[in-house]
Amino acid sequence: MLTIFAAMLLAAPPSAAQQAADSDPRATTGGAQTLEDILARQRGERIDDRFRREAVGDPARAAGIRMQLGTLGGASDSEVFRALRYGGADVTVSAKGPASEIIIQDGGMRWLEWRKGPLREWGGWVLAGMVGVLALFLLLRGPIRIDGGRTGETILRFNALERFGHWLLAGSFILLAISGLITLFGRPLLIPLLGKDAFAPIALASKWIHNNVAWAFMLAVIWVFVFWIVHNIPNRADLVWLAKGGGLFMRGSHPPARKFNAGQKIIFWVVVVLGISISASGLSLLFPFELPMFAKTFEILNAL
Repeated sequence: MLTIFAAMLLAAPPSAAQQAADSDPRATTGGAQTLEDILARQRGERIDDRFRREAVGDPARAAGIRMQLGTLGGASDSEVFRALRYGGADVTVSAKGPASEIIIQDGGMRWLEWRKGPLREWGGWVLAGMVGVLALFLLLRGPIRIDGGRTGETILRFNALERFGHWLLAGSFILLAISGLITLFGRPLLIPLLGKDAFAPIALASKWIHNNVAWAFMLAVIWVFVFWIVHNIPNRADLVWLAKGGGLFMRGSHPPARKFNAGQKIIFWVVVVLGISISASGLSLLFPFELPMFAKTFEILNAL
């Protein structure tokens, strides 16, 4: 008899709850995320988050003012914050501006995760590799000195305005590089050495320096471009210079060049092009709503 009863239970059709669980894996969690959702995000996979994005409450089901949750209009606290996060809340503010109605900006978390992961890791390896290349060149080639020695005679190559632009660019770049490295690597490297209390003012000063010295850097990029563009147009002499490696790898070799040789021209154009690009992205970061120059680009990247 018991055997027959057990067989009937096994042969019985699944219940409505079981069918719902099979069709929707979140039915057993009340619509919340599952363990598989969490593991998928940890693996860097994209998940369908409509179960969270669309769960922002239902005003039609609002309870009475004296009943539980009545003052929230049919939405719980978590649903209200979810609507704010995904931009679905009906926000009313007195101050009007580009970002006045944005209470929670969720898109920056993707950049933060990329900055804490691949950018910090691969950027560190690239910096270390470049330092290694320079050290290896110095070890193998040694200092490049004047073959005939100093004569005591000097020639004016750059006037005062050119020297000012050069050192304005170099000085601001050094400050931006140091403050940027502190901002990027400060938490994993400096906090263990100095502690959080000592690192806090350093980080604050680095942020202030980075945001304000950037204006000097942008001015300097324009300055050197205006003064030196005419001297950095490529010509045939640059091909000879490149063919001989600029004399860097052979003692006594001095390929001819004009005011700037091919190597200096390459550096000039790299500095100008990347300097303008970094300046534009920096302006967009300082004024994300007034100058959303890269908004569409990041929208595409975030969708990948």
